[in-house]
Amino acid sequence: YGERGIHLAKIKNANLTVKMLLLLLQGILVGSVAFIILYFGGSHVLMNYYYESDYIYKAETPYVKHLQKYVTENHVAATDFEKLKKWSNKQKISYFLVSRERKILFDNFYVEDNLLKPAENDMLNYTWYFLQNVKFEDGDADVYIYADYEVKIKLFFIFTITAISFGICFVVFIFGIRKEVKYIQKLSESIRQIEGGYWDADIEVRGKDELGNLAYGLEQMRKNLIKKEENEKKMNKNQNKLVLAMAHDLRTPLTSLITFLEIAIKKSANDENQEYIQKSYQKANQIRELTDQVFDFFLIRKQEKIELDPPANVEYAIGEYLSEFCAFVEADGYRVAAGNMKWGEAKVRVYPKYIGRIMDNLVSNIKKYADKDYPIILEMKNNENTIQIVFENQKNTKIEYVKGTGIGIQNIKNMMEQMKGESEIINNENRYAIVLSFPIYIE
Repeated sequence: YGERGIHLAKIKNANLTVKMLLLLLQGILVGSVAFIILYFGGSHVLMNYYYESDYIYKAETPYVKHLQKYVTENHVAATDFEKLKKWSNKQKISYFLVSRERKILFDNFYVEDNLLKPAENDMLNYTWYFLQNVKFEDGDADVYIYADYEVKIKLFFIFTITAISFGICFVVFIFGIRKEVKYIQKLSESIRQIEGGYWDADIEVRGKDELGNLAYGLEQMRKNLIKKEENEKKMNKNQNKLVLAMAHDLRTPLTSLITFLEIAIKKSANDENQEYIQKSYQKANQIRELTDQVFDFFLIRKQEKIELDPPANVEYAIGEYLSEFCAFVEADGYRVAAGNMKWGEAKVRVYPKYIGRIMDNLVSNIKKYADKDYPIILEMKNNENTIQIVFENQKNTKIEYVKGTGIGIQNIKNMMEQMKGESEIINNENRYAIVLSFPIYIE
């Protein structure tokens, strides 16, 4: 309960979402401060540029030329309020001023005719260096035209500093979560290691947020997997030990039983019970053979790692065992047809003890199931990457077929796998074959 309670407490303290929100707010705050600084600083720079350069003068020049053309064609005087007002509205001009000798004659801000008397105005003190000369019907006059020339630049400026501010906000947020991202990447790498069977992967439990809870769960899972694997190994070890002990203990009474049956067979040659004694003898031998296979099966599983012989020519590594195989089956009345046994220069690696056991199993299977009227075919195939040895025989349909346990074949498969090879069974209606494949080693 204590460990589970700690875990539940950690879940209650989960605050990854809050942490992300705080990072986002921090980014927004920094971005906003950057926007304010850039806006006021940039606006000051732009204003200085507008008024200290000839930008506005150049921007109003096309309007002045157009005004001059309008004045000439329509005989407009500097005090002709209606015509000047009409022209400024048509051009959508924000501010339009006409002056002569520093006195305003026309200002489009005025809406009443009686206000258009020549007068002194402070505006001329700020705009005089933007004034341009226009020839009116009643004489020359100075003109100031303002048509929001800087709006496009202002909009571009605001768009730019907004983008910069968003970028700063994003960078602050990304730098803030970089630590969490690295932690997630580290947890992902630990998960991949655990998936690959590396139980000692380092899982750092950090913080009390959702990621910390995830790391805690992974660490508990890792410990449970290690504990489970250790328990399975311990159980398998005890199981193997028990079976090996039982198989070993069975051998002693079986050996004695077979010896007594052999004596009984010799002393009761003409006894009517001879048939039953012979069958008892056969069954005892089958039991002994089965205990030997069980013993081999668990012994192979127990012996997890073997040391293979150095790479050697196939004839040297396997040839002697094949000769013994032929001798054993021929001594029991079988005929071996060895075809295509070209050794070549290919090299293989074997474990001699396993090769001997494999040949014993094959001899035993042939004696039990092969038909003596047909030859045992022994063949070798040399492929690009493997040497294959094929043992094939005709099934004996004249005797009652007793299905085996399959332990012998499984033993052959296990031993071949530990020698980095493979075994394949080909079993059809009348023919039975087993193919042993050894990888070729190139030095």
